[in-house]
Amino acid sequence: MIWLTLVSLLCSILAATVLVPVVRLMARRVGMVDAPDDERKLHREPIALCGGVAVFGSLLVGFVSTILYDRSFGDFDLGYVSARWYGLVFAAFAILVVGLIDDAWVMRGRQKLLLQILIISALVGSGTVVDKIGLMGFEIYLGSLAFPVTVLWLLVAVNALNLIDGADGVATTAGCFISLGLAVLSWEHGTPLGCIFSFCLAGSLIGFLFFNKPPATIFLGDAGSMVIGLLVGVLSVWGSVKGSTLLASAPVAILAVPLFDSAAAIARRWLTGRSIYATDRAHLHHLLQKKYGHFGMLFIVAGLCTLTTVLAIASAHYAMPWLALLGMILAGTFLVVTRSFGHAECQLLMMKASHMTRSFFITPRQSSLEKNHRCLPLQGSGDWNLIWEPLVDFAQIHSLAKISIDLNLSWLHEGYHASWSDVRMPDRDKQVQVRWPIVITAGRNQNTVNIGTLHVVASATSPRIHERIADLSLRLMDLEPQIQLIIAELERQHAAPADVRVAGIVPAPRYVGIERRAEPTPLVPSRH
Repeated sequence: MIWLTLVSLLCSILAATVLVPVVRLMARRVGMVDAPDDERKLHREPIALCGGVAVFGSLLVGFVSTILYDRSFGDFDLGYVSARWYGLVFAAFAILVVGLIDDAWVMRGRQKLLLQILIISALVGSGTVVDKIGLMGFEIYLGSLAFPVTVLWLLVAVNALNLIDGADGVATTAGCFISLGLAVLSWEHGTPLGCIFSFCLAGSLIGFLFFNKPPATIFLGDAGSMVIGLLVGVLSVWGSVKGSTLLASAPVAILAVPLFDSAAAIARRWLTGRSIYATDRAHLHHLLQKKYGHFGMLFIVAGLCTLTTVLAIASAHYAMPWLALLGMILAGTFLVVTRSFGHAECQLLMMKASHMTRSFFITPRQSSLEKNHRCLPLQGSGDWNLIWEPLVDFAQIHSLAKISIDLNLSWLHEGYHASWSDVRMPDRDKQVQVRWPIVITAGRNQNTVNIGTLHVVASATSPRIHERIADLSLRLMDLEPQIQLIIAELERQHAAPADVRVAGIVPAPRYVGIERRAEPTPLVPSRH
């Protein structure tokens, strides 16, 4: 068996070193490249996509070569390839096609999610179903929930690897360690084909890493990251124990690093009121790269993956599931305590929890007088309190129920969230809600960029409420020069593209039962 693992690794690494340059050349010729922009994609030159094609191709080459070697020169240790392996390959190919379409034409988030659900549902329907949940030695049988829980788990795995793929070599490095860990787990639990397949995946990623390390000459793209996520998600189920068990401590611990990033992204967007499909530069790889540099980031990711993987394997070998949990806790604690990642999300959660807890114990009289106020720089060093404090003063003077601002200047690594509100909000059918997209023109091409949203809630029974909203528009115009100064100072600090000016804060009123959207044009206040 040891010889087979070496053959699988060597064949897949060699296949990757041959296929990656070919795929890179073809991608450049057909225009499948990731072009830089002024907001999120800050690499200087267009970088070839389609790396997932090379990884998937080299994986298949290594897997088939190892099976042929076993049948020709080995002892037939791998046995016959069952139908479920063909189903996995076809599902991975379908996910690859979806990713290529997204890389080429940029699909909407909900469209991509729907296609992922259809492909995963077909795979689960073919037999990859989780029968029970096992965690820390306890098992819960799912019964009729087996199908949706399995689909949900695979969706999480697919998108966790996709989200972490935002810097040179990060998803590839994490995928290498995850695959190696799953290979050892499969070996431990007596699934030789799963072991060899995992080693082949690790070998193809190792070969790809030679071209994907900083500075990368080819990216995985959505096609590659989603394929890796699907494969490791399925292998984590197949290789956990004999029988389909989800959330066994060891497989989850091996996937801990990308799962941390996904959980933090969802929490951050939910707590700040952003869309779940919103983009930002506050992911694990963004913050690690800014703090530790390119290679420091890869070193941290590799170290954390090593920690969680080693303890996960030890937990499976010694039947001590608490070791896997310890690895996840240590990795998460390191990131939060060093303020490398997750610190802002933890603060948001604690603020939300404290406000909710307080609402249960406050008296009606106190609720009419006291306010909930939170102000948190999520990322960066901009002095956004200069914008926020006048808005709070306005809300207090005009008796607004709530005012909040959420800023996301991704190209400057800036994020800011603040909220001021009554402890007891007006009933929903008596609320007036207004949202202003905060729009600027930025960069060499003077592209229009939405840097955030201002959200206002007031009681519909409040006298002259519409005049107060109009007054808020005027107040925002008075703050535009200050916004200009903050952005200009940040541009100087980050040496980002010049020619940035505020184009206007565009009101897009949304009242109860009526929704209107305004085009991003300069604000012309009106009291009509």
